[in-house]
Amino acid sequence: MNPYDPESAQRIIADYATVLEKHLSSGDLPASSDALPYPRQTIKSAIRTSVETLASAGLLTDELRLFLQTAYVSLADYVGADLVRLITEYRQAAEDLAGDRRATSERIAGPAWQTLAASSSLAGEIARSIAADAEALSAEFRAFAPSS
Repeated sequence: MNPYDPESAQRIIADYATVLEKHLSSGDLPASSDALPYPRQTIKSAIRTSVETLASAGLLTDELRLFLQTAYVSLADYVGADLVRLITEYRQAAEDLAGDRRATSERIAGPAWQTLAASSSLAGEIARSIAADAEALSAEFRAFAPSS
């Protein structure tokens, strides 16, 4: 697939949108970048090609622009599999701890508390990294996509 060809770019975006929608609806973000149907750079190039093609034809509506911007920025939510595994374990430990009705002294001795204590700093760094990447992608998108 050639992300610089408007027809191919449209197909790339459609395939990516299907994956993104699945992850958004199931709440499975961040997700592994391995789940993307194409490399991240290919998807970025396809979105840029589509924006430029639609804008030059006068067809870039506010709705399309918002969709493409959301898709572009959402690439930040696709990270390495090891990071997804850590976040998943962290979330599961938090859920387990929230559902644990034992006395506090018993809960903090359990595996859920230990997982949270050991990984909270790293989970926070991952979240900050994803947020910084999303902001950078948003700035990139604004740089090449005309505002209405």
